Amino acid sequence: MDRSDHLSFLNRKEGHLLSTIVQKFGGTSVGSTERIKRMAEKIIQEKSKGHDVVAVVSAMGKTTDALVKLVSEITSEPSKREMDMLLSTGEQVTISLLTMALQQQGVEAISFTGWQAGVRTDSILGNAHIQAIETGRIKSELNVGRVVVVAGFQGITEEGDISTLGRGGSDITAAALASALKADRCDIYTDVDGVYTSDPRFVKKASKITSLSYVDMQNLAVMGAGVLHPRAIKHAKKFGIPLYIKSSFENVGGTLIHGKIKQNGPIPVFGVTFEKDIHRVEMFECEDVEGFREAFMSELSSRHIQGDVYIQRCRNSLSLLIKKQDLHEVLSILEKEKDKWKYSRIEERSNLSKVSVIGGDMKGRSEIKVGVCRMLLESGVRVKLIGESSISVTAVIEKSHVQSAVECLHTGFGLDYKDTLKASV
Repeated sequence: MDRSDHLSFLNRKEGHLLSTIVQKFGGTSVGSTERIKRMAEKIIQEKSKGHDVVAVVSAMGKTTDALVKLVSEITSEPSKREMDMLLSTGEQVTISLLTMALQQQGVEAISFTGWQAGVRTDSILGNAHIQAIETGRIKSELNVGRVVVVAGFQGITEEGDISTLGRGGSDITAAALASALKADRCDIYTDVDGVYTSDPRFVKKASKITSLSYVDMQNLAVMGAGVLHPRAIKHAKKFGIPLYIKSSFENVGGTLIHGKIKQNGPIPVFGVTFEKDIHRVEMFECEDVEGFREAFMSELSSRHIQGDVYIQRCRNSLSLLIKKQDLHEVLSILEKEKDKWKYSRIEERSNLSKVSVIGGDMKGRSEIKVGVCRMLLESGVRVKLIGESSISVTAVIEKSHVQSAVECLHTGFGLDYKDTLKASV
């Protein structure tokens, strides 16, 4: 897709002018009142083109971190219900201020919390999944010409409790709303100007990718690319909603994510992702390591906890890689089920990172795994654990080596300063 086709796709769908746009603004985009005013201008630009506009916003800047810090000064074991009650307030501040900024410019606008917007979730507090969105109230406001500003990251459970969707939850809200409203596009405004072959704030030689299929973006996101939440892509893909990742601060082209990319053959490696803070929990001398793995992963899934599990048959152990935020709950699960799952002891390790090379189809490509090991070894990076799948090869390393590891893999697989890339379907 060349630039003219790219712009045409953004401006038209199936021969019709666009009618509904969802715009999502992240925490850095609305980090001050001045930035909120600037984002209001972006909303007004779309509204002036004749579109109905729904804006989804995050909490301002470091608001969520500040609220978490307040909690730590009171208790080390807060209830999930009260955490969600507290954390949901951050987005409420932003929606009110952004709505006022629009009204100040003569634009009719109204703000909704997640539950006022009809966002219904399951009951896994702190990491809830959207079950349905009742769009009647939003559509009523759009029908009378108002901009609707919705608090991202939050919803309400069947029991009537406020719920939050976890880190990156505003992405999910935006994509889910776009799907429910059958919007023509969902624009994700962020502090980078698109999707890159690696995080451009971390790898200076990273290259922008102008077009990605849903599948390739999902693969990048699942393996650590922080620009977009994997569940947001899932919602968009299900209903064919184009996602456009663009800069909040620069007027440059971004990255279009959709399902209309012409396939020119799979690209062996088109990205290098990483997660800086990983914990490793290892269970030793498992009586039934395969059965343990299946039951354990099922339990984690029921709680919406993501983790990578590796079996090490030489010592009949199971290794789990998880985010720090999930460590306490995982250890509680293991202690509770110790007699049923039958393992002898647990060891946990921190100060680890996970580095992955991502490709379109890596089945049977043993040279990629060999290449990862060789490149890291030559760079003086010790690999503690390595795994592979059809989309990635992942190495677990010391956190202190993550910068050099990502840079050497990015260079080694030929991703430095290339012409703008287009990933495979």
